[in-house]
Amino acid sequence: MSVPTPAGRAASGGGTGAGRALLVVRGDVDEVRARIAGFVAERGWRVTDEPGEELLLERGSRGRTIVLGSLAGRAFYLSARIGTRAGEGGTLVEHRWGAGAGLVLGGTLGRARAARAHAELSQALESALREQGLLVRVRREG
Repeated sequence: MSVPTPAGRAASGGGTGAGRALLVVRGDVDEVRARIAGFVAERGWRVTDEPGEELLLERGSRGRTIVLGSLAGRAFYLSARIGTRAGEGGTLVEHRWGAGAGLVLGGTLGRARAARAHAELSQALESALREQGLLVRVRREG
């Protein structure tokens, strides 16, 4: 998992689709990871528990996206990573996606679709954690 950006340092990709949400969530790392994995799986993402402290999220079909690009619709392939680690006041959660997400396979339309999908997932996760009384604080970049 990458280290959070120090305060005052701008995240790369302003307006290019790159993004990151840093959350502090009440609960131990294993409990929070299980909650997040269940939450994103309910929304149609495949979740792979990566070695270390990351969850790899994938949605859609790589093959269809290669053939159809941004015209793949709901089958458009997306991926992201969510890192978790113990921190002061709870578990630190980092959801991040790159500026090139969707660009290679879907051009500018694919990049816009990817940025929108990741931002929606991030907002939904934040809202769900807040409603459950588990969200301590959040910081968004990009």
